[in-house]
Amino acid sequence: MGMAALLVLLSGLGLCGLAAAEEVAAALTLTSPVSCQVFQRDKSNQAAILIEGTLGGKADVVEAKADLLPGSKRGAAVNWVAVSASGQPVSGKFSGHLSLPAGGWYQVRVRVRTATRTLAEQAVDKVGVGEVFVTAGQSNSANFGNPQQTAKDERVVYFNGKEYVRAQDPIPGGCGGGGSPWALLGDRIVASQQVPVCFRSASLNWTEVAAWLPPNTDLYKNLASCVKVFGKNGVRAVLWHQGESDTLVRTSAETYCERIKTIVDSLNQDATYQLPWLVAQASFHPGSGAPEQAQVAKGQQLLWAGKICFQGPVTDDLLGPEYRHDGVHFNQKGLEKHADRWFDSLSKAFQWK
Repeated sequence: MGMAALLVLLSGLGLCGLAAAEEVAAALTLTSPVSCQVFQRDKSNQAAILIEGTLGGKADVVEAKADLLPGSKRGAAVNWVAVSASGQPVSGKFSGHLSLPAGGWYQVRVRVRTATRTLAEQAVDKVGVGEVFVTAGQSNSANFGNPQQTAKDERVVYFNGKEYVRAQDPIPGGCGGGGSPWALLGDRIVASQQVPVCFRSASLNWTEVAAWLPPNTDLYKNLASCVKVFGKNGVRAVLWHQGESDTLVRTSAETYCERIKTIVDSLNQDATYQLPWLVAQASFHPGSGAPEQAQVAKGQQLLWAGKICFQGPVTDDLLGPEYRHDGVHFNQKGLEKHADRWFDSLSKAFQWK
């Protein structure tokens, strides 16, 4: 098609001239961030938001900005800044970062420009800078509580491996179809810190700690995958609640401690950063005896004493029908206590105020 014919075609579309041709060519597709995505805040209470996508055509620069959405109680708007990495023209795939203070939800806008005009622009609503957790362990870390729980605050989300969704049980990635403590915990964190919170579950029912050992067990591979999808320094901590099954096979305290340490060390290597763990004291099972339970509890305490892991909640005292709907798994009151104790442990570990 000649230039004259192209101009006629553009004119028929309500466009004209070379500028219109540039606009048509500059199709912008964003792959990051996505709606309801939460980025882990760092020690300075901010995060470098990944701005990534594809540009059909050429531009001089990729720019991004962020505005707090109505109702957000923490954060600060950031005006347009260049996020393309080099001073060279932008075409095809691009990647950069936008630094944002902890808070949100934000609306993030991304645009591509020449020296004289904006060629394309897109907006993504509900992007947050806050807390990201991977939960792991067995049934009381998954969806065996009763009833199901839903976060009251919309800033609490679950990641299902593809998208960020409302924190409503059953949590994606965890086995079972019931409730968990994580939506309740998210509400407590948001109320305290006024930042969005994301949970990703890697839990599986009825698993001994030996089933998680690296490098080739399916459980370990899944755990590592759940962590690595968030990128380097992208997860605040692994929240580990497991041990009941180890009382049934009589795992010793030293063996339990050593096996968890092996998993922690391997995950740090695979994730390429030092990822904190909080390990709960969870050893009660009605099918095992007090000596076997004491060994597993001691193994969890050895992890705390050796500073291999932070101390998580103690749940061994939440017993009977007051806290457990079937003798093993938590009821409403048990789930609430479980969430409260996780919040207390996190506040102590990371000195939240």
